[in-house]
Amino acid sequence: MAWVETVMRRIVVLALAALLCIGIAVVANYSKQQPGSNMVETPATAATPLPKQPTAFGINVFGPIYWSRERAFMNLVAGAGWYSILNGWSDLDLKRLDREGALPSLRPGENVAVVLVRPPRSVREDVAIRCRYEGEGVVSGISTANPVASPGRFDFTWHRETEWTHLRIEATNPANPIRHIDCREADADPKLLFDPAFVASVKPYKVVRFMDWQQSNSNAAGNWAQRTLPSSTFQAGGQGVALEHMVALANIAQVDPWFVIPWNADAVYVENFARYVHDHLDPKRAVYLETGNEIWNQAFPAGQQALAEGRKANLGKTDDQARMRRYAQRSVEVFKIWERVYAQEPKRLVRILSGQHAWIDPLRDALAFGDTAAHVDALSSAAYFGQTLLTEPEPADTKDLSPLFPKLTASIDATMEAARQYKQLADQHGLRYIVYEGGQHATYSGKDPTLLARLNRDPRMGEAYRRYLAEWDSQYGDVLMLFHSTSPIGATMAFGLAEYSGQPLAETPKRKAVLDAIAAVSRSPR
Repeated sequence: MAWVETVMRRIVVLALAALLCIGIAVVANYSKQQPGSNMVETPATAATPLPKQPTAFGINVFGPIYWSRERAFMNLVAGAGWYSILNGWSDLDLKRLDREGALPSLRPGENVAVVLVRPPRSVREDVAIRCRYEGEGVVSGISTANPVASPGRFDFTWHRETEWTHLRIEATNPANPIRHIDCREADADPKLLFDPAFVASVKPYKVVRFMDWQQSNSNAAGNWAQRTLPSSTFQAGGQGVALEHMVALANIAQVDPWFVIPWNADAVYVENFARYVHDHLDPKRAVYLETGNEIWNQAFPAGQQALAEGRKANLGKTDDQARMRRYAQRSVEVFKIWERVYAQEPKRLVRILSGQHAWIDPLRDALAFGDTAAHVDALSSAAYFGQTLLTEPEPADTKDLSPLFPKLTASIDATMEAARQYKQLADQHGLRYIVYEGGQHATYSGKDPTLLARLNRDPRMGEAYRRYLAEWDSQYGDVLMLFHSTSPIGATMAFGLAEYSGQPLAETPKRKAVLDAIAAVSRSPR
């Protein structure tokens, strides 16, 4: 089926985008420059370094889209995939959906398939699913068993052997279209927003970063009038998950939210966003803030836009200066709005400036630009390890993993050493140093299609994580955000701590190591 090919393409795109997150695509660009060319002198009177902060582990939650295999919402349509069936299968133009996540009309001869997020129970047993909806039309199923249709309802069984199941919209009344579709286990509470198992999986962490929930890398959001509404059936579009849902998850799971404010967010968007968080987030919770994701990275549209804007404003002699000074300028614009909203509670805000882990000079320049340092609470980088483990030359014997793990462990030392420059810069300015993404980053493009999966499922990968997390706790402390919660192992890399929602802990050595580290830190006297 064409939609299956689309899923595979998206997984590959995800992997490629993640690969670029650490700057592989921009290494050639900045390696041409002399190291230290943008160095900024340490202030004559350095600030007092902060005392070492207690270690706290956080998690980047993956987007709620169905192929991520992470079920966050009880409604299986919240992260659905939409396909048009008209002379074959093709992606549905999501602009055809209204702000409630409904499709107002079909084209002549068209059907629409809605690929549902898989409920975790269906991996182990057959599950009865009940879909409720408003409006008039004809609803059926694809890859469903025992279907029973009635006005406003469609019931079926999700067989455990079935990976993907679709709701099919065969007809809809434009005057009263099918809308507010809700599919969940027939015995589930119809009013429950989040899957309780997902909430439980988030609870152990101190901070949750919503970068993927906010669709930060697409650089599409920023207009408050177009944002995703909490009443929308569909929460996996280009505008990201509704702010109300992110705040609700933080309150329910009792975690600090880390928001990535869209690069193109205007003052109205930022103000409304900040005021909603201030008024609805549990007052015991801190708020972590970034402007855009990885603006240093030219692989992402926001980074490209920042460079163009920096050049136009003549903010630097080099592209790195122009881009990162514009990043500093834009971040301060956003932070000042939040500062006004939180004027009575400034300590609840953690304003973050992020840079590339292996090359700090552009961030150093950004921090020194104008009054940036006065509006920043923390510096951040992506402290991955194992990036070159499986790159050329390919291991001679890919069946035997034993030679790989000493190299993987050795890479942790290099990662920790690179972090030292960030800690030193943070100390010079009296700031915190935290990690916005971390964990293993082994990439592979060789001939053995099983290598990456075997590597990530091996218990020794769990031991590498234990070493990595212990070293962070020993040397640095403060917040380390793991990347990321759940996703299938891709063709070239594997970031998820778990491969699917509900996966047994014994099958997830990375996740088990992280949870063990969280438990150890909580028991440790401070």
